[in-house]
Amino acid sequence: MLKHGVPTRRTLLIALAGSCAVAAAILVAALALPLVIPAEELRRAATQAITGTTGQRVRMSGEPTLRLLPYPRLTLGKAEFPLPQGQSLDAESVEARLQLWPLLFGSVEVSDVTLNRPTLILTGAGALSAIILAPVLGDKDLPELRVRRGTIALRDENGLTRELVSNISGSLDRILDGKGIAVVVDFDWREKTVSTKLLMEDTPAFMAGRPTVTRASLSARSSQGSFRGETALRRDSLAAEGNLSLKTESLRDVLAWLGIEAPTTGGFGAFGLAGQLKADGPQIGLTKAALELDGNRSEGALLVKLGGERPLIQGTLAADSLDLTPYGRMRLTDAGGREWDRHTLNLAALERFDLDLRLSAASATAENTRISTLAASAVLSSGRLALALGQARIWGGRIRASAVLSPRPATMAADRSGAVVRIEADCADVSLEPALDDIAGFRRLEGTGDITVSLEGSGRSIQDIAQTLTGGFSISGADGALVGFDVAQVLHRIERRPLSGGGDPRGGRTDFTTLDGKITIEKGRADVESMRLEGKRVRLALVGTASIGMRDLDLKGKAALVAPAQGAADQVPADLPFVVQGPWDSPLVIADPQSLLQRSGAAQPLIEAVRSRAGAAAVRGIIESLTRVPDPTPAVTTAPAN
Repeated sequence: MLKHGVPTRRTLLIALAGSCAVAAAILVAALALPLVIPAEELRRAATQAITGTTGQRVRMSGEPTLRLLPYPRLTLGKAEFPLPQGQSLDAESVEARLQLWPLLFGSVEVSDVTLNRPTLILTGAGALSAIILAPVLGDKDLPELRVRRGTIALRDENGLTRELVSNISGSLDRILDGKGIAVVVDFDWREKTVSTKLLMEDTPAFMAGRPTVTRASLSARSSQGSFRGETALRRDSLAAEGNLSLKTESLRDVLAWLGIEAPTTGGFGAFGLAGQLKADGPQIGLTKAALELDGNRSEGALLVKLGGERPLIQGTLAADSLDLTPYGRMRLTDAGGREWDRHTLNLAALERFDLDLRLSAASATAENTRISTLAASAVLSSGRLALALGQARIWGGRIRASAVLSPRPATMAADRSGAVVRIEADCADVSLEPALDDIAGFRRLEGTGDITVSLEGSGRSIQDIAQTLTGGFSISGADGALVGFDVAQVLHRIERRPLSGGGDPRGGRTDFTTLDGKITIEKGRADVESMRLEGKRVRLALVGTASIGMRDLDLKGKAALVAPAQGAADQVPADLPFVVQGPWDSPLVIADPQSLLQRSGAAQPLIEAVRSRAGAAAVRGIIESLTRVPDPTPAVTTAPAN
């Protein structure tokens, strides 16, 4: 058992007595200091500390209260910071943490200042930059700054105040012997918590315009951004150079959070952007940029200019391959493909910024459509978007196209809803079926050919635009087929039995070797000036009109067999006028009844007899009764592949 001698016990008693004396002295000081230090000295020290650390003049209300437990601090009432241009900054209360040792000798020195529930009301952006930069201007001996549950609000011209940022909590600490700063701020914006960090190694050099090492980061849920490099303040603008990295699991969610609607209903998921950042005032450049979106990767350069009326984004990007499937097909019709889309077009987002972007890719895929050697551009200026496809191999051929999209002017729509559209396209050696399907949802033509389109229209929706279209359309093709109609079979039936009318012409296919057509469009009405189809067995010619808005046909044509059917060499090849009416995806084809009777030898005596007795009106009635074709149930026939 350990035993202590008399000297040891005496030493312990002396140490215990000394500790009690010190504690008693501190307790006495804690009780006496609030009485010894004048309130005016406390107010002066606190005001000086707050002014120094915030860079703003301050007016305090209420008497300062000094408390030593659990740590020395000075509590003050409401603080008001006069700001110019009708802006204001105030805090419900202010707490100044005091240094204990100087306080024991009657000197008030503040180590940090905390603003409780401060509210900053802005009428512009000027005061905000001043509030942010002012603490950086202070020297190394100024107190640290803390903010608890702050708010930033915006006051409009009518005096209405709208909250922008809430629940702001942060700290500003001086590091590296007071030369640098470390800032940590958390805040809520649009129902999402954002965390930011800033580390600057030499703030005096930064304020003097000399580059200093800077690291910054921002995070909000699944989105992160970071910068590592050098920054400097030059001519009241920020200069920066270093590495920038942005990453998010869903760009669509970020755009919605920023109040921007994604341009397509699909895609805009995982996003990443990295590169060498160089910023000088309102101009921000990103070189050696690597952009990733929905698994697609491209490289190039971007430039953002913020000094004009609208932000301008310029860039050039190149990719080995692109998968455009997540963004959906270019569909102008409804889900069923039978009517034009009637949703109101809203192009308000096009007026928020300007864009000049160039994109090239060795290959691209959109569902079952493959594109190679893609070179495209997008130029957005003052709300007018011009898209150009300089060259591309698509639908098995080559295509050059351009489209101009802009909001309707105020003279056409008071709310600026809808769009004015102008489209020009030149397709060479393309596969007609997928091309016409993608362009207009028309699936009746197979083969290879050329398509030229020039259209212009305006309206609130695609449906409205279709009803105002003006321009032209031409098509030529070879070695294909008209799917859904077997014209040769109908004509052969007429050769054998003219009064049968040929039966239901729908179903099967009509092969052709050449196809030529020219259509003129005026205010949604398409005039078929000529449409000729020739094959080894059949010739077809069409004229008439089509309503683009209603998607229906009203055409007249003539079909003829190139040669008589086998075993009918003494017969004249069938030459049959007909009409085509109804929706263009399932029209009704009706043969001309008088032509059928004229081909029927058995009907001639009857016609002559009736003509002599009843006249022409009776003849027409008999013709119609003899040749009337009952409305058949549409045949569902799958055309064989070429």
